Amino acid sequence: MIKAVICDLDETLYAYAPLDREARERVRRLACGELGITEQQYDEAYLFGREETKRQLGDVGASHNRLLYSQKTLEYLGVNPVPLSLQMYETYWGTFLEKMTLREGVREFLDRMHELGISVMICTDLTAHIQHRKIEALGIGKDISCLVTSEEAGREKPAPEIFELCLKKLGLLPEEVLFVGDSLEKDVEGPRAAGMHVFPYDPEKPSREQFAKVVSEAGGLSL
Repeated sequence: MIKAVICDLDETLYAYAPLDREARERVRRLACGELGITEQQYDEAYLFGREETKRQLGDVGASHNRLLYSQKTLEYLGVNPVPLSLQMYETYWGTFLEKMTLREGVREFLDRMHELGISVMICTDLTAHIQHRKIEALGIGKDISCLVTSEEAGREKPAPEIFELCLKKLGLLPEEVLFVGDSLEKDVEGPRAAGMHVFPYDPEKPSREQFAKVVSEAGGLSL
């Protein structure tokens, strides 16, 4: 039987894309206003900063660190990054965290998991600090039994190490776990290769219906 459900966080439990667009736009306006540059100049520098961070760090959680993106963006522009990098970082995440809301059906899904005695865990890429802040902003900290981030695991999904760490924390076998997430590569193929059951979440389909199906599958899967 299923004893735990592991959920991806970004784009699964809440809608990431619209928040990311708004937050990035606010940072763009801030930087352009402070530095007197065009949006085109900023976009070119930001693209460099993001890609250079990923190139240097590789497949690890810190490669998503927006403070590093900001720092390298400003360095590319020939600007001292210290006064403005943190302000850009806080503007991005301040916008993001202020407006986060759970997708429809997630609250009911979490409540039903508690009723069924099934643990809920989060497995997510990105850095531990900001993912903890997201969980707090969504108000689901008490609903989550444990958390694994790619920063902690040292590898991003779908690397097997991150799923191995999830199972270790849960103290369960792979066949006792159902993984829910939106990425085919990271949240379906990865956990399936690790031996877990999977539920592919589709952000384009009604969320409430999908999470109701997760409850049905988690409660009905027996081995």
